[in-house]
Amino acid sequence: QTYRRLHDIPAHWGTAVNVQAMVFGNMGNDCATGVAFTRNPSHGANDFYGEFLVNAQGEDVVAGIRTPQDLTVAARKSRGCELPSLEELMPKVYEELVGIRRQLELHFKEMQDIEFTVQRGKLYMLQTRTGKRTTHAALKIAIDMANEKLISKAE
Repeated sequence: QTYRRLHDIPAHWGTAVNVQAMVFGNMGNDCATGVAFTRNPSHGANDFYGEFLVNAQGEDVVAGIRTPQDLTVAARKSRGCELPSLEELMPKVYEELVGIRRQLELHFKEMQDIEFTVQRGKLYMLQTRTGKRTTHAALKIAIDMANEKLISKAE
């Protein structure tokens, strides 16, 4: 009551609750963790860009302990990597992630940097934020998003 009074929050607004669950990407080969950008942060192409590791937790992707795998077949082939992409290894999870990629851009009207975990074949979104990018990428992304009608030319 004191907090509500101090911050002028009426009681009829109710109470908000966040429900969270701990998920594990390191419970076997049907688990994974990864990071992705909804567009390429280096040059701005409308490519799903990111990496993941099977049977790992979040810090393992950025720690450099293991070589991460590409999200897409196209990225894997362009790097000449033999390890399967998420698109090949977990096609249903990949398709769900592609759908979420589009939803995030429609909602935030910005390129997003996302973190995800797969536990026992189920995708969990951990976090999203506006993605950092080069100046060149920022210009290309803005022009492309305007042409795609995601944002107006004024935006």
